[in-house]
Amino acid sequence: MREDESTGAAAYASRGKVVSLARADAPQDQNHLTWAYQTHVTAIYQYIYNRVGNRPDAEDLTAQVFMKAINGMRSDVSVPELRSWLYRVAQTTLADHWREYYAEDAGELDDDVTRPPAARENPEAIQRVDALLATLPESYRRVLELRFLRGYSVRETAQELNLSETNVKVLQFRALNRAGRERGRPS
Repeated sequence: MREDESTGAAAYASRGKVVSLARADAPQDQNHLTWAYQTHVTAIYQYIYNRVGNRPDAEDLTAQVFMKAINGMRSDVSVPELRSWLYRVAQTTLADHWREYYAEDAGELDDDVTRPPAARENPEAIQRVDALLATLPESYRRVLELRFLRGYSVRETAQELNLSETNVKVLQFRALNRAGRERGRPS
């Protein structure tokens, strides 16, 4: 890296076009920021718009990218390096946006988890399931009820029944096999 003594700017040579960029403490810093914005704003906006799909969010996120870029913009980079860095800032800004966007609805999910399951609607299916479960040994019936009727995970089922997770998986496998055989028998 060399320094242009007349302007106090650092020049960085790479395969791309060499651009003299002002140092952060130099008076030309404002000109550099203006140039970087004007040169790259359209491409960054299009990149973001293609990922969020609406104009207001794309405009807001593009503004955020350049606000973040002002604080970290280096003065010793070529145009391709600056462009690449701006795209990385845009990627992290998008990631933050989506993380925040999907986190807003997490409270509603908690309410759904604590709500009891909806009432069964098909009385004929209820009768068939109850009849099938009645033919199974208690341990098999209990595992299938917890896993499929109450929606427990393997871990939750194991805790409820004071069994290991492996034992629950084995019981579930055997119960499903037995239920399949029982279903196939003539009534």
